[in-house]
Amino acid sequence: MARDTDAVTQDPRQAATATVIGRQTRIEGTITGGGAVRVDGGLKGAVHLEAPLEIVQGASVEAEVQATVVRVAGSVTGNVTATQLVELLATAVVKGDVSAPALHVVQGAKLDGRVVMKTDRVPEAEIPKNR
Repeated sequence: MARDTDAVTQDPRQAATATVIGRQTRIEGTITGGGAVRVDGGLKGAVHLEAPLEIVQGASVEAEVQATVVRVAGSVTGNVTATQLVELLATAVVKGDVSAPALHVVQGAKLDGRVVMKTDRVPEAEIPKNR
């Protein structure tokens, strides 16, 4: 049974339309859109999605991240904002602030930053651009 947080890789409708940044690929710039994204490689810049974002183990993201659900098993340097859930798996390393209405942290995950939990959707105007 797939949970909402597994939407990037488990929901067949999402898996067929997910954008994957491959393990050997490094992207610099801004990613925007309404489809799910999975990062297997590297990303530097910014992410603004109206969909889930998954950062797999071994992947590296240096960006300000905004998505509906952010699932981290790799490393993120930058603030992470989700409108639904941030999930830090055991291999996650996050250096930045996390803002979401719900946060799930698995034992072993590392977080160096502040956590802000809001019960409603975070308006875009309140999302920190740079700290």
